[in-house]
Amino acid sequence: MIKYIKGDLFSHTPIDKSVSILAHACNCRGSWGAGVARVFQSKFPSAYEKYVDHCSQHSSDPSKLLGTSYLIPTSSSDPGNRNGHQFYVACLFTSDFAGRKKLTPKDIVANTNLSMQHLLSQVEELQTHGTKFESNDSSDLVVVNMPKINAGLFNVPWEDTEQELQQFDVDINVYVID
Repeated sequence: MIKYIKGDLFSHTPIDKSVSILAHACNCRGSWGAGVARVFQSKFPSAYEKYVDHCSQHSSDPSKLLGTSYLIPTSSSDPGNRNGHQFYVACLFTSDFAGRKKLTPKDIVANTNLSMQHLLSQVEELQTHGTKFESNDSSDLVVVNMPKINAGLFNVPWEDTEQELQQFDVDINVYVID
């Protein structure tokens, strides 16, 4: 289920002592240089370093990251961590590049589906090892917090991404500022 929340994604506070997931769509080139990615870089520099390293490990063929996700635990010293709450940053690799070299909206939406599948498999794996992710009180589904992914620099109509996200058995909080 998708729930819209008016406000800043980075002001999200977990319901309890659980771990929150903050997700965003990423390129495969190791750059969080613009848009919401730049804010992720400033709020969670430890996650950015891991993201860059992850991308550099695939530098011979970055497109192999397409349709995957990289779930990164943040450091307690990151400026985005407040009041002892722990966040994981979920990088959804939906386009190889941004700008003129980005993939088509259809390809980006297809990669969003694959990236979400991969993210949820990583969440399940971590849950088997005792990580307690934030969940909805009424449904007990894991909550993934995100902006309107793909709608910014990747220029995909939000409705296309929204339709794809509705297929997943997860609660998604979409933060909107406008």
